[in-house]
Amino acid sequence: MNNKLLLIAIQLILSVFSVYSQSKTKIELKDNWYYLNGQKFFIKAIGYEIGARPGQHPYEGVRNDDLDLLKFDLKAIKEGGYNTIRTWSQFSEAQLKLVQESGLKLIMGLEVNPDGNYGDPEFVRECVGKVKTVTAYAKKYDCIITYLVINEPQTDHIYKVTGKAFVDLMKTLIDNIHKEQPGIPVTLSANAMISDYMNESYFDVYAYNCYDHSEAQTATMGFKDYIKGLNELNGLNKPFITTEFGYSVSHKGFGRYGGNTLKQQSDGLIANYRDLIDAGAVGMCPFYYADGWWKGGDKNSHGLDQPEEWFGFWGYSDVNDKYGSPRPVWFAMRDYMKGLIISPKNNTIYIGTAIPLELYNDKDVKKVAVKFHDKVIYSKIISSEGYFADQLTVDPLGIEDMELAVEFYDKDNKLIKNESINILASKTAFELPKLSIEVTPGNDLNEGKIASIKTRIETKENFKIMDDLRLSYNTHLGWEVGPQATVSIKDQLDKKIITSENFFNIPDNCWIVNASAGISVQYGKFIFHIHDQKIIFRGNWADEVGRK
Repeated sequence: MNNKLLLIAIQLILSVFSVYSQSKTKIELKDNWYYLNGQKFFIKAIGYEIGARPGQHPYEGVRNDDLDLLKFDLKAIKEGGYNTIRTWSQFSEAQLKLVQESGLKLIMGLEVNPDGNYGDPEFVRECVGKVKTVTAYAKKYDCIITYLVINEPQTDHIYKVTGKAFVDLMKTLIDNIHKEQPGIPVTLSANAMISDYMNESYFDVYAYNCYDHSEAQTATMGFKDYIKGLNELNGLNKPFITTEFGYSVSHKGFGRYGGNTLKQQSDGLIANYRDLIDAGAVGMCPFYYADGWWKGGDKNSHGLDQPEEWFGFWGYSDVNDKYGSPRPVWFAMRDYMKGLIISPKNNTIYIGTAIPLELYNDKDVKKVAVKFHDKVIYSKIISSEGYFADQLTVDPLGIEDMELAVEFYDKDNKLIKNESINILASKTAFELPKLSIEVTPGNDLNEGKIASIKTRIETKENFKIMDDLRLSYNTHLGWEVGPQATVSIKDQLDKKIITSENFFNIPDNCWIVNASAGISVQYGKFIFHIHDQKIIFRGNWADEVGRK
């Protein structure tokens, strides 16, 4: 072998070794963040399915790897400002190799049937077998940063197969992944609206699919506080990621589920992104890269009125269009993600004069400035991309609503993004209006057929009650959220204590309820929700899976 051939052979060996060696990326979970190789890592992901293009169905028959199309998509995703993709099922080894080469990270779903019998030994063996098969080749790559072991298990199904069976299966899968691929976090993608009762403490990461559909707790508490409440219920002691959120641009829809214009999709995704960061999320996986024609039942036809077919950031002109083209939301999100404001959090109260400043910047950001009343109160040169931390100094006059303009600049001092953050600041603590509820029955749904929600609002001077009182009795019956109510309190606005009582029927097949109430309050430009919620179970069916 001559020297040239020897050099080529050595290069090939080194290339193979670099791809197939054990994980080089060290993943740590601490301070409620992901750390990759010692650096805080904000997950800028996008939901992605290969094999879901026009004329395809990702869960029928034998799936092709579609490597050329995957390579095209990964390049577009990276150029769009994302650093991660999220899937609903496992990639093949050939697909993983392309993800590794792209430089993107992967939150990989495992195709565990959420409708399976979690307590059936054969089903459990099948799930464990899948884990062993996938990890046998997946552990050769370091692009995977989290596994999602199941997607949106339903309340009624968990009740029927038992909460213990569900938890036992989850723990079995977690233990097997930890054994076969040490160091990789494991969680599930629970749906926030139907899994709010679920105890996620045994997972490595908290993860929810979160949709702002103007109903139930979203209506009563507001999207940000509803999701923040889930994080608080879990204990605020692990990283929290959102594994789905989005807006469909189908022709028809209801409650923001479909029927949105292209502009509403763009504005809605940015508003959701802002709210979810403010709720404490350190990872985002909007739903999703490309329309799934198959979701309407006919993979060759794109039904105008089926919301599930129109969530994509990329659309396709006809069944022969394999590459597609981006919608306005693609460019809006690309620009928005250039500089993410982790803190200050929007619509948040800060006491004192020092406010944490946390940013997550892409490579184009070279300077950041913060203005208040058009005066620069902070300016800093940014030397590297990624996480950045410092603090702002403010001087509020009493209780002051402050609108901060945060500006991001490139190397030529050209503005590339700006965003306003509204805070309520004070040097000393102060009392806010309060809302609390008393729910009957409040300990066990077996105790009655009719439920009562008694609401008590304690008003405060200078804090304006803005609208009607909203109530929800979320019964978790499939995707139905249960009855809701709106109560006008205009005739009580002069009172220090405002009260209301509302009644709801308790369905016999309802195993859990989230009762909530809320109302909007304004102080200057600062608008926030006051709210309360109570989770009530039927009997002890959820002792293993729920939180009491």
